[in-house]
Amino acid sequence: MNGFKPVVHSGGVATPYQKRDTAKETADTQEMNDITREEMSAVLSAIEERMDRRVDRMERDAEKRSGDYKAEIALRDEQIRRELDLRQESFRAEQSARDAALSEKFAGFLAAQTERDKALEKISEARFERIEKDVGSIKADTKKVAEDVSGIKVTMAKYLGAAVVIGALASAALGAVAKHFLS
Repeated sequence: MNGFKPVVHSGGVATPYQKRDTAKETADTQEMNDITREEMSAVLSAIEERMDRRVDRMERDAEKRSGDYKAEIALRDEQIRRELDLRQESFRAEQSARDAALSEKFAGFLAAQTERDKALEKISEARFERIEKDVGSIKADTKKVAEDVSGIKVTMAKYLGAAVVIGALASAALGAVAKHFLS
């Protein structure tokens, strides 16, 4: 019956086909050999080299992303500067056109309309003040963007520092494992 025989339990019931205690089993795998110090050192060195390459890749990737972000910010800054220049030119051209039209239209009436001219000057001054306020707020926004970029630089430095610390911790852990196995 292929190495099996019925077994009778205490209740008198036979359980067919249970394995005999005397059947010899063969191992599916060979036993592993003891690892030498040189082999352990080579394995740990290979692991450390792979970790170093990973950390280098992470550093290069972080530097590339930082450079890309800086380039993007520079493009945005340039675009904002161009928009501000165009707005200023537009404001000045508009104001010049209005002043010229008013001068032509009221050239003959200057003596009789002095009070009206004073009111127009007040309006013009208010516009210039508004333009100056707008330019001032744009300068403040540009300063805020520069501060945000500085904050991002600090954040990127923190992440890069964290990656270096993780690499150092991994290296220390590998050193401790190596010391444990080698001692």
